[in-house]
Amino acid sequence: MRNLKELLASLPSKKIFGETDFDIKKIEYDSRKINSGDLFVAIPGFKEDGHEYINSALEGGAIGVVAQRDGDYKAKVKVIVPDAREALALLSCGFFDSPSEKLKVVGVTGTNGKTTITYQVKSILEEDKEKVGLIGTIAYFVGKEKLAAANTTPESLDLQNMFYQMQKNGTDSVVMEVSSHALALKRVMGVDFDVAVFTNLNREHLDFHKTLSAYKKSKGLLFEMLSQDKSSAVINRDDPNWRYFYDKTKTNRLTYSLHNQKADLYTKSFSITWEGSQIDLVTPNGGVKINLKLLGESNVYNALASAAVGVALKVNLETIKSGLESVEGIPGRMEKICAGQDFNVLIDYAHTPYALERLLKTVRRLTPGDLFVLFGCGGDRDQGKRPQMGKVASLLADRIFLTEDNPRSEDPKDIIDQILEGVENKEKAEIIIDRKEGIKKALKMAKRGDTLVLVGKGHEDYQIKKDRKFHFSDKETVLELLQTSAVGSPPSAAEKPEDTNVTLRKQFLC
Repeated sequence: MRNLKELLASLPSKKIFGETDFDIKKIEYDSRKINSGDLFVAIPGFKEDGHEYINSALEGGAIGVVAQRDGDYKAKVKVIVPDAREALALLSCGFFDSPSEKLKVVGVTGTNGKTTITYQVKSILEEDKEKVGLIGTIAYFVGKEKLAAANTTPESLDLQNMFYQMQKNGTDSVVMEVSSHALALKRVMGVDFDVAVFTNLNREHLDFHKTLSAYKKSKGLLFEMLSQDKSSAVINRDDPNWRYFYDKTKTNRLTYSLHNQKADLYTKSFSITWEGSQIDLVTPNGGVKINLKLLGESNVYNALASAAVGVALKVNLETIKSGLESVEGIPGRMEKICAGQDFNVLIDYAHTPYALERLLKTVRRLTPGDLFVLFGCGGDRDQGKRPQMGKVASLLADRIFLTEDNPRSEDPKDIIDQILEGVENKEKAEIIIDRKEGIKKALKMAKRGDTLVLVGKGHEDYQIKKDRKFHFSDKETVLELLQTSAVGSPPSAAEKPEDTNVTLRKQFLC
């Protein structure tokens, strides 16, 4: 219960019609969840507008309404505001008594790497004996409870409620992905960030932001939120946009780089094998050698960012090292699939041209045989990146299998046709719209020494076609097909260490 008059004091601009000096039971932006004594905030959505559900909320017992425009409805109190999303964030923060101020909050933004960095930072802080919550693309971890993630960053009301629940159960720190959508839609307004991380910026979400400049501006909002006295910013100095984010804040700033010794953290050297990545890391607090179980240059970058967060939070180097080395893998992020086959299978979430290029370049260097890539592009999303991804795949892979991803309202064949526009050698490409059939064909073609990379869906265990959402997992599909077919073969007991096949096999995952 909170006094509405006190809560409304946090709104910088408002027009109030009616009485406000009474308690509300809770705040809701979904009219279906309204009970007697609640406050309803009508926010405009992507598909539906909350203003259309004000009467439904009042019928459900709403005692007051906050909205961007007045209407023909009767409520005990109407509060008209210029921005309902901002109002929801500020009211939610006040309702739960600013819980983020009582937690150590690390926010990670950028096009690629957010999920892996949050898992790595969580591991570092847990190694430092902290109780850590996590909010991101794969799942939300609130205490011992793992919740399905509806959005990378939850709506402000849900986010503040999560912080409150974490605070109640003794959580010390929260590591969260901060999406450009969340920043543009003010979901994190009022969050007290201790550390903000910028990973990189490349083409993504232009269906929402329209321009790369607007996308970058949204990311920059996170750094404008930082407190000059108590916060830190961690910035990838190798990204061409690093100076933009560096200048967005005057707080303590730490930069990281693969090679640039002007950065606060950089690598003296690093090497990548199928077993992982070895990093000789230099930090402001000294050097440390890390044996990362995650493979790929992208994960070296992610480890540098995570180590920088540890340094910003005054975690000692040995703890940072232990935390990074204890991460076995991230679901759907360069995830290794082993079922006794004598070729490599990786699953990765890469769904931008940049991420696909980085992924395939890493795998190309490690693969003595052919490199196969299977992917599609999501429907109702940025169409401009589709031919770019086709071009990247055609330049780096030996064979391309084009399938559906989440076509949503679009025809998957139309999406694939757009990808094909960028494929330079179309003889490399095979169209198999049904994703399971595409995976089956790719697995049958793969031979000893080859690598198959399934791209785009990563950890997702669903597909969306038209108005249907149903279960589908790349990982489950691969394991099922490998275990029920004669694809690949486990090592033979007759093979000796000096055998060519065994020597070759040592270069692979399985």
